[in-house]
Amino acid sequence: MQALRDRLQQLEDPTGWEIWETWKASEPELREELASLNATKQEKEKQSREALAGLKLRKKALTALKEDVLALQNEYKNYVKAVEQSFKESGLLDMKLVVNVFEKVLENSLSEKKTTILETLSSTDFTNKKTISELHTTVKTALSLLNDQNQEKLREIIQGELQDFHKSSNEIFRSNLWSELQKQGVPMKKLSETPNYQDFLQRLTKIFEFSCDLDLLLHGNHQESIGNLIHVSFGKLSNHCVDMVDSEKEKDSDFEWILMSAHEWAKHLKEVIEKAVEKLEIDEKLKEKTGEIFNEKFVEFVGTITKRFVRKNLEDPMIFSKLATLLRRFEEKCDFDLTDKDLFEPLYEPEFMSKWISLEVELFSLSIKQLLRTPDCFKPLDAISIGSKSEQWASEITVFFEQWICRVDKDVSSLGNSEIQCTFYECLHALMLDLCSKIHVMAKRLYEQPSWSNNVYLVMNSIWELRRIVQTLTVTWPVSSFEVEKAYDEEWKRLSGMIVEYLNTLVNSMDQDIRSSYSASGEKIKCINDYFYHILKCLKNVTIKASRPSRSPLLNVLTEQLFKNLQGKFEKWKSCCSVDTLGRFYDHIYSNILPQLDYFHQQNEWTRGDEARTAICHLDALMKVAANRDPSGELVRTAFRSIDEEQVVKILGELGYHSTSDHAFQDYQILAENWHKIEEKGYGYGKD
Repeated sequence: MQALRDRLQQLEDPTGWEIWETWKASEPELREELASLNATKQEKEKQSREALAGLKLRKKALTALKEDVLALQNEYKNYVKAVEQSFKESGLLDMKLVVNVFEKVLENSLSEKKTTILETLSSTDFTNKKTISELHTTVKTALSLLNDQNQEKLREIIQGELQDFHKSSNEIFRSNLWSELQKQGVPMKKLSETPNYQDFLQRLTKIFEFSCDLDLLLHGNHQESIGNLIHVSFGKLSNHCVDMVDSEKEKDSDFEWILMSAHEWAKHLKEVIEKAVEKLEIDEKLKEKTGEIFNEKFVEFVGTITKRFVRKNLEDPMIFSKLATLLRRFEEKCDFDLTDKDLFEPLYEPEFMSKWISLEVELFSLSIKQLLRTPDCFKPLDAISIGSKSEQWASEITVFFEQWICRVDKDVSSLGNSEIQCTFYECLHALMLDLCSKIHVMAKRLYEQPSWSNNVYLVMNSIWELRRIVQTLTVTWPVSSFEVEKAYDEEWKRLSGMIVEYLNTLVNSMDQDIRSSYSASGEKIKCINDYFYHILKCLKNVTIKASRPSRSPLLNVLTEQLFKNLQGKFEKWKSCCSVDTLGRFYDHIYSNILPQLDYFHQQNEWTRGDEARTAICHLDALMKVAANRDPSGELVRTAFRSIDEEQVVKILGELGYHSTSDHAFQDYQILAENWHKIEEKGYGYGKD
């Protein structure tokens, strides 16, 4: 076939006849290839049939093998059941019985050693003072007897006797150790300052070796040995420091001096213990933990004497605050590693925590009760100038409150227990809310006094400052102070509402007099003059009596409510009042009130709020639109007094009107008629 392809490719532009001749010439070769392919196909078919027959034979053999395996499995299960039944009938299947039998056999095999060890231990008479060397010989003998492949089981069998021996021997160890330390003057002196300290270290090492062997006898290892050595060593120093606390005749003894002295003595003790431990024949890895274990025992030691000091001074209302300050200073000066250590942990006991909280509550309540006896607690301190440019405000109540929060927060933040911290902060929140309630009661009492018009500002200033203090000083606390801030904010709003109520009373009374049919126009004008005198005086009082931080918020509240009330009244007045009466109202708004508010704004006495600005602009627009009802044009001139001719031309141009030039009054009339269209373009009052 390939030969035929080659011949066809060699032809250049072959004709059909040439292709036919070429194919005919290659026909024999093609027939041979076809015959060869047929033979190959038959051979492969034969091989496939033979392979298939072989697979069928193997499958049959595997099926038979599987049946044999299943039969053997069933036979094995039956055998197991038969053996199990046989064990049950003979009692050999009760594993507890088997274990008991084994333990009994093991115990019997160890009984001789057990008896020998117990005899060795019981031969020690602790009623007579024994030396360390005598006891050490007994301990070493017991250890050699315990040196058995079954020593764990043997130690378990005699555990009770070993514990009794360890307890009694440990008292001898403690007594000898404390005696050596006392004779050498350690730890009150440095090791290098004591006589023959090398001999002392040798004696101390032998005492330590005895303690380590005692632990090895009881536990079979030295895991607790270093901790026991340090704990017993600290015991003598702890007793000495506790005696110092107890011996002080004055309850508030110089505990800081005691702590710092104990700190120095502990450093001396650490040096001695480390040098003695270096000579012990125990695992080096255990020796390396000496410093870490000593730090832990040091914290326990500080906790012991701290609790003793607190119990002695529990009646001092400031004991916990003093102690918190003292411990913070001690942490800063301490040479030991206190990482992840909490010196305040001894105070977390319910006895101390409940006392601490109750003392803080009592102290706060008593202080607040004394402060709120007179309104003087709300008066500004001499260093603060009300009505000046000062941004500060301080009264006795705010100064106390801020100092109290700072002090308690500093003490509480020192605690390492977050749960106890939260408990404290929740208690502080409750006290803050209680203070707000007490101020509320105090304000009600002051309301009945003639001086309330002055006192209301003093109380409001303090309330505003108290809210600021809560907001700024509690921001890092783990519990939210939202409810506290809300309580002080609502109390401030309640007090500011009293001033709003006073202004509303003036406006409402003026409304009655203006709309009275029994009053002449002249009387109504005099009435308007009187009422606006008091309104203007009230607004000026805010800049004089209100603290600078609360001044703008208060002016915004008063201005908003005043102009909203005037809007409703003006809608009635413009239809029932004479032009003269309305003219006086226009004069007071555009010549007194608005210029005065502008002055406050220019002098940075007031930052306009959006609500106040909107209320002012709304009344301004109503009055400008209504000014056209005056045929004389006086109301129009008054209403547009603040807008010069250049602004008039500009505004008219934006409205699509041309200035009448010689008829300026008509220009103002056009503005009045279209004021509602342009008040949002920035020409109205109050656009900064």
